[in-house]
Amino acid sequence: RQGPRERSRRPHTAGLRSAALGLCLSTLGAAAVLRGAHEAGTFAARLRWSGAVHGIGASTPSQASSAQLVARRAFQPGSDRPFQNVLNQQPSEAGRSSLEDGYEELCTRWNREEAECVDKSKRTLQSGQTTREAKIKAIDELEYWAIRRGGYDAEIILIGTLKSADRQLAGQAHIALKKTWANHFNVWVNNKIGYAAALEKQGKWEEAMKIYDGVIFENSLWGEGYHLRAKARNRLKDTNGTISDLWKALEYCPNNYLVMTELAILLMDKLQDYETAASLFQNAKDLCPFLPMGAFSDILYKKAPHLKPPDEAPEFSTESPPRRLMPEFWISRMEATERPNQAFLRVGAELEQWFSEVRDRDLPRATQRKLWSMLVIAWDPDKHERNLRSFTTQVHEAIKSRRERELGRVKEDGSTMETEYQEEESADGGPSSGTSVESVGVLVKAQLPRLAE
Repeated sequence: RQGPRERSRRPHTAGLRSAALGLCLSTLGAAAVLRGAHEAGTFAARLRWSGAVHGIGASTPSQASSAQLVARRAFQPGSDRPFQNVLNQQPSEAGRSSLEDGYEELCTRWNREEAECVDKSKRTLQSGQTTREAKIKAIDELEYWAIRRGGYDAEIILIGTLKSADRQLAGQAHIALKKTWANHFNVWVNNKIGYAAALEKQGKWEEAMKIYDGVIFENSLWGEGYHLRAKARNRLKDTNGTISDLWKALEYCPNNYLVMTELAILLMDKLQDYETAASLFQNAKDLCPFLPMGAFSDILYKKAPHLKPPDEAPEFSTESPPRRLMPEFWISRMEATERPNQAFLRVGAELEQWFSEVRDRDLPRATQRKLWSMLVIAWDPDKHERNLRSFTTQVHEAIKSRRERELGRVKEDGSTMETEYQEEESADGGPSSGTSVESVGVLVKAQLPRLAE
C-alpha cells in the first residue's frame, strides 16, 4: 500500500518483497500441481512438481540432499500423499537431472507401447480369421505410429500390405504411406510446411524456398523436406538442385516409390539417363504394383528399347527365393557399403512383401524351411567381403529371427495356426475367453519342431 515515492526511496525492499512473492507463488504452484498428480495419478504432473522443487536437478551430493530435505518438509507425517514416489524421482547420482531421468523413462514407455501396438496390428493383418474392418483399423494404427514416432517397423509392414490380394487393403496401405511420408511428427514443422504451401499457391516460390531451407536445417534427416524443396526448385527451373534434393530425399527415405518415380521422370527427360531411370521405375513397380506409371515407362522403352524387361512377369517359385532377395542383387550397390542402414530398410521392404506372399500360398512346412534356409545361408556375413559386414549382418539376423517366428506358426500341411488371434480374442472377452486343453496342446505342438532344432 505504499505510494510511488516510498517505493522509489526503498528499491531494495521492493526487490526483496518481489522475490518473496515469487517464491510463495512457486511453492503454491508446486503444491497445486502435486495435489493434481495425487488425484489423477499422472506421471507428467509429478515430474513437473519434481522440477519445480529443485530446478534443473542436483549437480552435487549436497544439492541432492537439500532437495530431498525440501521434499520431506513438504509432507507431514501421516499424510496420504505419494511421499515415496516423489523421493524416487530425485536424482540418484551427482550430475543427473530428474527431468532427464523422467524423459528417458517416458521414451522407454513409448517405445514399448509402439512395439506392442505395431506387433498386434501386424498379427491382425496376417491372420486369416480377422475381418476386413479389423484389418483396416490395423492399417490406421500403423499409420499413426509411423507418423508419431517415425517408426520404420510400421512403414515396412504397410509396404508389405501393398501386394495383398485384397485390393482395398492394398489401396488403404498406399494412402497410409503417402500420409506417413508427407507428415512430420512435430506439429510445428507441419505448420511451416502448410504456410509454405500457401505461399506456393500465391506464386511466392522464393519465400517458400526460404521456409523449406529452414525446415531442412532443423530436420536434416527428414526426407520429405528435401522432396518439397525439390518441387519448389523445379518450378524455379533449377534442374540440378531438383535432382540433388530428390536423391537426398531417397537417401533418407529409401522406400518412397513416389520419389523414385519423380526422379526417374526427371532423369529421363532432362539428363537422358535412361539406365538409372529404368532402374528407378522397376524398383517403384516392385514396391507398389498398381502404381500408374505405364505411360512414362512406355516413353522410356521407346527411347531405349534394350532396357525393356521381359513381358512375362516373374512367377512365384517354390524351388528358390526370388532374385531380388538374394545378396547378389544388392551387394554391388553403393548403399551396401556407404549407407548400410538405408540399404537394410530397402531389403526389409522386399522381404516383408515376400513373407506375405509365402503366407498366402500356405506352402508345406518342408518347402518353407527350404526357402528360409537358402536365404539364411546366402546372407551369411562370412561369405562376403569385410566392407559389407554391417549390411549383411543386419539382413542375416533379421532373416533368422523371422524364420523362427514364421516356422513356429506353420503346421506340417502348410496351414497357419491362429493361436495369436485366439489369444487376442480371449483378452478382449471374445468367444475364446479361457484357455482350453486343446489350445494348450496346439501351443505345445507348435514348439516341438523348434525344440528339436
